[in-house]
Amino acid sequence: MSSEQAITLTEKAIKQFQFIFEKTTDPDAVLKIGVRNGGCSGMSYTMDIVKIEDGEYFKQDMGQFNLIVDKSDEKYIKGLVLDYNDSLLNSGFQFSNPNAKETCGCGSSFSI
Repeated sequence: MSSEQAITLTEKAIKQFQFIFEKTTDPDAVLKIGVRNGGCSGMSYTMDIVKIEDGEYFKQDMGQFNLIVDKSDEKYIKGLVLDYNDSLLNSGFQFSNPNAKETCGCGSSFSI
């Protein structure tokens, strides 16, 4: 992941995160995307606004904000495309992960 992006954010996702970061008062805050064990398919995505701490992570400059991914999560989400859907019936972030063998119906968990 060193020279290429670990995660691609669509324009809609970037705009939604920019809106979120406009409300963040901490200038050192970053978007952290990762995975954890759990969910109906085995692993779930995580997204948090955090302050960078010591650790092994990859950092992506997204323009008005930075995105980080723990190195331990790289193999699970490298190539992930994150979109944002703002329709009335199905609004929210949507994950498209090329590493996922199966996903659940809600789209927030997967298995490798």
